[in-house]
Amino acid sequence: MKLHILLRTWLVCLFACIPLLALLLVPQLMRSRAGSEQLLLLGTGLLLVLVTAAFIVAPVLSSVAAPGSARWARRTSMRTAAEVWRTRTGRAAAALIAGIAVYALGQTVGYGVGVIVPYIEDNPAHATDPTQSPWILHYPAYALQAVVLYVATTLAVAVYATLLRTADQARVAASV
Repeated sequence: MKLHILLRTWLVCLFACIPLLALLLVPQLMRSRAGSEQLLLLGTGLLLVLVTAAFIVAPVLSSVAAPGSARWARRTSMRTAAEVWRTRTGRAAAALIAGIAVYALGQTVGYGVGVIVPYIEDNPAHATDPTQSPWILHYPAYALQAVVLYVATTLAVAVYATLLRTADQARVAASV
């Protein structure tokens, strides 16, 4: 895996996945204590769609970040990725597993940030006034956790794209 391609792909992912960041920064959609269960369900569904979409378009993001041969041009990168999945299924699956592992590690780090810098606490006013919210949300701490999760998620997408691209290069080299 070429580090410069990974870093450039990650940079493109940071900009291309801005809708994911916007979602993560809305606590009512991402935390049940900040909103309703229905909003949490909506937010979780949107999160799943956006993360899945990011992994699907990862080859295009890689081709934008580091255009290489004609195989990794914007117009051909999805076709090349599909070809890698057909011909090098093991390497493609390993790339996806690596991306998911980075995503899971990012979730763990995000949880750690939430433990170190709690974003929510009990509202003592709720004990005497039930109309008060039972929780106090500290948005700066929440936003810090959301940004950590975003950075890790975009890194996961970049790792997947770069490893998929590396698998294609190995496939092409083996066929020559």
